[in-house]
Amino acid sequence: MAKSTEWGSRIGFILASAGSAIGLGAIWKFPFWAGANGGGNFIIPYIIFTFTIGVALLMAEASVGRAGRGSAVQAMKKMGGPFFAIAGFIGVISSFIILSYYSVVGGWCVSYLIGSLTNSVLSSDAETLKEGFAVLVSDPVKNVFWHFCFLTLTCGVVALGVEKGIERIAKFLMPLLFILMVVILIRSLTFPGAMKGVEFLFAIHPETMSASTILNALGFTFFSLSLGCGTIVTYGCYVKETTDIPSSSGWIAFLALLGSILSGLMILPAVFAFGLDPNAGPGLVFVTLPIVFDHFPGGAFFAVLFYICLLTAALTSSISMLEVVIAYLGNEWNVRRPRGCFACWIALFLFGCVSALSFGPWSDVKVFGKTLFDALDFLSSNILLPMGGLFIALLTGWIAWPKFKEQLNYVKNRGTAYTTFIHAMVAIIAPIVVLLVIYQAYYMCNNLFLLA
Repeated sequence: MAKSTEWGSRIGFILASAGSAIGLGAIWKFPFWAGANGGGNFIIPYIIFTFTIGVALLMAEASVGRAGRGSAVQAMKKMGGPFFAIAGFIGVISSFIILSYYSVVGGWCVSYLIGSLTNSVLSSDAETLKEGFAVLVSDPVKNVFWHFCFLTLTCGVVALGVEKGIERIAKFLMPLLFILMVVILIRSLTFPGAMKGVEFLFAIHPETMSASTILNALGFTFFSLSLGCGTIVTYGCYVKETTDIPSSSGWIAFLALLGSILSGLMILPAVFAFGLDPNAGPGLVFVTLPIVFDHFPGGAFFAVLFYICLLTAALTSSISMLEVVIAYLGNEWNVRRPRGCFACWIALFLFGCVSALSFGPWSDVKVFGKTLFDALDFLSSNILLPMGGLFIALLTGWIAWPKFKEQLNYVKNRGTAYTTFIHAMVAIIAPIVVLLVIYQAYYMCNNLFLLA
């Protein structure tokens, strides 16, 4: 592999991979998922899954990428044969679908960045902010326009070449994002009644714990670590031979988890302090943070900085997902990068309009009782990503275990106990729990179908 197609450093790979999830996966999705699933009842299994199955599958995907040196389809085909090319293609489809609705949320980030520059998004009135957000997402012209802007920005960056760009952005702006999150959460914790949010976030109530909550935590683990969608496999193909995959995967998991926890501490204390609903859905971050900034000394300035970083983190994620598709088009169909980006720009814009319009004109269109936006999110998080993870587990745990084991010990010999534990995780534990997630998704869809 040419030098230009490798990460410049180990930290670049770690920050870029973590940034793939930390963007909107942590800041946008985690607070309302934690709120909807009972706080601590959701967080504890999420932490456990992250440092067991999550880390093991991160290692597996990065190892497949480095050993296969190609797109997700090509790398998995090299490692496991033609059948696993299908599994790689599932990852490509997953990235495409996620990016289509992720771009809509990214468009909200662009809108709020513009609003922070004009100081029009800050307010102490939660009802005013909720109404403003509702107007934004329900207006078909505005929602489609901001989706167009974010997608154009994403495709433009990828068309110019992203390896060095992603690494440079990640090295500078991801640490800045963490610093700003800490500053904001400190202010959030000083609001009267904020500790109720902390208690809600970490308190465990065994009597209300359900299988659904645990499986939702597993599904979010896949989402938060970008597992099953081909991102880590694609990024893995740029990893140097001198990079230690196990320790790098541990850092990626830690940073992704830290981003989620910081986001929860940043959002939920303010939610309780201002009497908002922790189960308010995907708009929670766009309603709560403006209140926090409005109570900040120099809040308008911090709001601009934060939304710049949030947009950058969102771009880090969207670029990684688009790179999966572009790598596939280049490796399998010999499509040049600019032409592939242009084709993806058109296809993603049109398909993304489905999600953009699902909050307005198409809000009454339901699939198994869910809006089109929520249905696509459910399909990717609860079905496609777990399926991708299942194939990775079967490939590295059963078909290509000797090659995976070689990658684990490539830089440093981990010993028999460690490799045996990882083998058990990917060969036995991961397939079982992933099948449970897929079964839960089928069960929920079947019940909704019967109710309909």
